[in-house]
Amino acid sequence: MPSFLTVVKDTSPLLVYSSSWQAGLSESDGSLDQYTQSSFTDTQAQGSSVTFKFYGSSVGVYGAKRGNHGNYMVSLDGNASPTLNGEANPALFNQTLYSQGMMLGFHNLTVTNKANNFLDIDYIAFETSVGNDNEPLIVNAYHDSHPAFSYAPSSAWSTSPDNVGTFSGASGHATSQTSATATFTFQVSDAVALYGPVGPNVSTNYEVHVDNGAPATFSANKQFYRPQQILFYAGNLGPGQHTLQVQVGESSTGEFAIDYANVFSTPSLGGRQVIFPELAL
Repeated sequence: MPSFLTVVKDTSPLLVYSSSWQAGLSESDGSLDQYTQSSFTDTQAQGSSVTFKFYGSSVGVYGAKRGNHGNYMVSLDGNASPTLNGEANPALFNQTLYSQGMMLGFHNLTVTNKANNFLDIDYIAFETSVGNDNEPLIVNAYHDSHPAFSYAPSSAWSTSPDNVGTFSGASGHATSQTSATATFTFQVSDAVALYGPVGPNVSTNYEVHVDNGAPATFSANKQFYRPQQILFYAGNLGPGQHTLQVQVGESSTGEFAIDYANVFSTPSLGGRQVIFPELAL
């Protein structure tokens, strides 16, 4: 079956940090540009952790190894790794801090700082697979303006989000109204990823559920603005019609915005490649 890799940047809401983590700053770190997209999140507090839930068959945690870094540990599905060390001099960037293969399924990863030295996260990447052996992977991108998206109430949504020029195709939908919803309906796929911005003026609370599943709560409120981040991902959906619904939380402040969604499928699941005129560049 075809496999594909999904990269989740340190600023994605899918990564849930405990207290004492902060964004890397160019003012205090001259090596910021050594990280992907010039972005990383770090901590110097013993016991601080970051958690990531995913559906896949392998996972890797990537960051830097530097002279002021120290020991950390990784737990996968409750199974703790030996103590690992992130110290290196001279500094090394885009390093594999942890990698592990596993049976395809739902997994829970936690990275914990074990000392009062620094630990940073550049990105986490996980691999998953869909369909049957010896068939191609089909990825269709649906822009925010595609009819597969519906917005309610329509009066609450704007087509002029903040920083819209940084969106894919310079187009997006946004709202600051609590309880407003966006619904994305898609067919014959096995996985879906929803993209949008994060930042200091972006929604502090939103809920997502797929089909009749339990809602998951996230925050897109981050120290710095970053466009085109993964706001939500779901795998192992199976063939047929699916509905992904996002609702802005009742206590949320800031603007929630949708850029686009990627849908992953194969021919055996009924998928077909579709070219949408609004995405053809």
